[in-house]
Formats: sequence, structure tokens, C-alpha cells
Amino acid sequence: MVHIEGDRLDPVASISSCKICRGTAPLCGVVDFNKNCEERRGHFLPLAAIPIYYHRCGECGLVFTHAFDRWSKHAFARHIYNAAYADVDPDYIAARPAANAMAIANMVARGDGLKCLDYGGGNGRLAALLRERGVDAHSWDPMEQAGTEPSPDSFDLVTAFEVLEHTPEPRVTVANALSKLRPQGVMLFTTLTIDTLPPRAMDHWYIAPRNGHITIHTCRSLDALFEAFGYRVHHLDQNTHLALREVPDWLS
Repeated sequence: MVHIEGDRLDPVASISSCKICRGTAPLCGVVDFNKNCEERRGHFLPLAAIPIYYHRCGECGLVFTHAFDRWSKHAFARHIYNAAYADVDPDYIAARPAANAMAIANMVARGDGLKCLDYGGGNGRLAALLRERGVDAHSWDPMEQAGTEPSPDSFDLVTAFEVLEHTPEPRVTVANALSKLRPQGVMLFTTLTIDTLPPRAMDHWYIAPRNGHITIHTCRSLDALFEAFGYRVHHLDQNTHLALREVPDWLS
């Protein structure tokens, strides 16, 4: 059984303040810590008997939990991003990086000598695949225990695939990712937006603490989040988004 060392909100407040727009966010529901995304494919873990409470903002629709607000990197590595993580997200090791590498390589081929950073790159597989294609690609993950953080204002493109749903501090994470961009740089990222929750909201497959899905966005929450830093977001689809201040020549 997972033991979480005093890192959840206790007691849980019935009303919270949104982590993005500061709107009023009442309790939305509760799930077991072991709820995971692969349950939709029949992969159920034993109950951990640890309740994870989520709030939902009445203004921007953000769904979030305070349960992991005080967690250290060590706690995340021990309880979530451990050796069993591939069981609840099997695509992150190879399938997702391979698919993303092709899309990014085609995107940056329109420019000359563009420098790319895969933010939250995990095992670094995506950056490695891009380098094989001749792209000046780098990887850095703020959840890793080691590694040198890249310098600010260094990259033309920052990617963040399946990152924003994992952070307990969305403003801090986005500020850090955007700081790596050059003045005309753009950020391409994926995170599933859920603008309309079902009546039994906590049944949604993407609300999954065992996957580290602790901050679930809407298009409105992403717009508000990036607008605070002077960026606008183009929602390419429900999962894929592009943040920029102005369209660079290589993207026009």
C-alpha cells in the first residue's frame, strides 16, 4: 500500500481558490490515489485507500487538487514516477516520443538552425530522436533529480508534451517553460482540455492521480494562464495547443 507522508491537504477545505484565475473553486469530487488512465482499457490497481479530493473553478473550469502541493521531487519519484509508471502510461517510453518527433521535425524544417527544448522530457527520448533527424534538440525535466537547467532566452521552440496536467503549480511551471523562449519563440504543448465534465465528473478517465494528473485544464483556463505572461493560445484541437506572442517568420 502506498503511504503518503503527510503530503495531502488535511482537512480538505470545501471551497478553495483557483490556482490560475483565483476564482471560487468548490469541491468537485474524490477518487482513490490509484485511479489511473489505463482503467479505460481494463487495467485496475488495488485501492490505495488514500482519498484525493479535487476542486473545480467556477470561473475558468480548472479541476485541481491540493493533495500534492507540498510534495518533494523524491515523493513524486517514489509514489508516481517510479518503475511501475509504465503500467499506467505505457506510451510514454517510446510510442509517444516517436509520434511527436515526426511532427516536430516537420514543423522546424520550415526554419533554419532552430533550437528546440523538450520541457518535461522525461527519459529524453524525444530530443534524441530529433537529433537523429538533424534538429538541435535538448531535453530538460524539472522533476528529475539531476541535470543542469537550460539558460533563459535560448530556444526558438519549447515543447511540453503531457506536462501541464502533472504540475501542482501551473503558474510556476508555465513561467519557467516560457522563460526558455527567445523573444519570437513559440511553445507547443499537449494536455487534454475538458470543457464539459460528465455528471459524474470524477469518472472521467483523465482525472487520474496515479498518473500524476493533478491539474486538469479547460480552454479557458489555458487562455487565462498564458495571457498572464503575455501569450495567446491557439487550440489546434482538444489536446494540442500553441502559445505565442507573435508568429515567427519560420511558422508563417
